[in-house]
Amino acid sequence: MEAVCHVGDDAVQRLHTLGLEPDDIYVPLGRASAEARLSTELDSPGMAGYTFWSRCNRFFREQMQDDGWTYSNSQQILRCIHPSGRFAITAVSASGNVGEEGASWSGDIRTKNPKGPAVARLVQWNGEQLALFHVPGQRVETPDINEIPTWFLLYKSSKEGLAFELSMPVDMHGKYVDTWRERIVLDENPFRGPEFDIKRLDEAVEDVTVDVPVEFKGAI
Repeated sequence: MEAVCHVGDDAVQRLHTLGLEPDDIYVPLGRASAEARLSTELDSPGMAGYTFWSRCNRFFREQMQDDGWTYSNSQQILRCIHPSGRFAITAVSASGNVGEEGASWSGDIRTKNPKGPAVARLVQWNGEQLALFHVPGQRVETPDINEIPTWFLLYKSSKEGLAFELSMPVDMHGKYVDTWRERIVLDENPFRGPEFDIKRLDEAVEDVTVDVPVEFKGAI
């Protein structure tokens, strides 16, 4: 299967085949952004980014649970599982040309943070999948959660705002996932603008030094 990037109406149609509407992507991202922006410089470093990641996965699960989606935290990967049990989605921070149609299928977009053996096995398994869904009429056995294809809801924070896309990872180089078989890029992005830059909340704040004048007054 050749790598493909879905945009425009094709992106929306591809979401539909996964049982998703655009709002199922927008709502969790928007809610997670609002929660992350509650962080201040008085929180621990990295709090905004951690909050966004955790809340985005949680709010996506909440968004989909009425449609029968379930979830798993197996191997510390926060997956939301389609009712068919045939694939899952997890939100992951990324870097590079996230949300840009012209990005290369390999190397232009990668996970922001290095990944361990569990994600490596997941990505390898994705790369070995021939299809997301079973052939009609074919007997289907319940697969292990760690052996089903897992899409990444990639997000990237910058001064321009929050970029995102839903993509299928299939390879890694080093400890970073950077190769994608399918990318779904929605035209509409309601998170443009510096107010959606979560990263700035995690930037190190320089310690404020206080100069205290000391005047020697001799022996008392």
